[in-house]
Amino acid sequence: MDESMRLEEGLYVLAAVAVPVDRAAEYRAALRGLLLTKQPRLHWRDEDRKRRLVIARAVAALSPTLSIVIGAGLLPAKQRRARRKCLERLLWQLASNDIRHVVMERRNAAGDKEDLDLVNALRARQALPHDMHIQWGDPLAEELLWLPDVVAGIVARAEAGDDSLWRLLRGERMTERVICE
Repeated sequence: MDESMRLEEGLYVLAAVAVPVDRAAEYRAALRGLLLTKQPRLHWRDEDRKRRLVIARAVAALSPTLSIVIGAGLLPAKQRRARRKCLERLLWQLASNDIRHVVMERRNAAGDKEDLDLVNALRARQALPHDMHIQWGDPLAEELLWLPDVVAGIVARAEAGDDSLWRLLRGERMTERVICE
């Protein structure tokens, strides 16, 4: 699970990519094959237009299952609120689809604690299954975290008016919108 923000468009995008356990090695190998010499990881915002097309095509070839929440009406001063609203909805989507292991890209200690506090509050309200395991991962150590980064970047770009890369992605998609204001 990873995010993309476009403050100028008032967008907060949170994306998750379901990776079947029996295909995880295949996904990792495909992603590692996209790295340039001395590039430690894929990161959407660091790639140029030509590379983004190559990456989008490679991700599309995996036919991933995507879960996306698009937060509209993002105010710069309310980014934390937008994340909480989108994260709550995305975790609900994943739980509804029987996903029980979620890895979120780590942010920083304070940000990860805010996410954990939300997860615990959702569990207390019985809005999230107690058997859903949620952890935070380092994209330098886990290639699979590159997938939601790419997807969130593609979705944010589509929401800003260029859906050419979004149209390339095949696979199952669940997209929802929430108001973040």
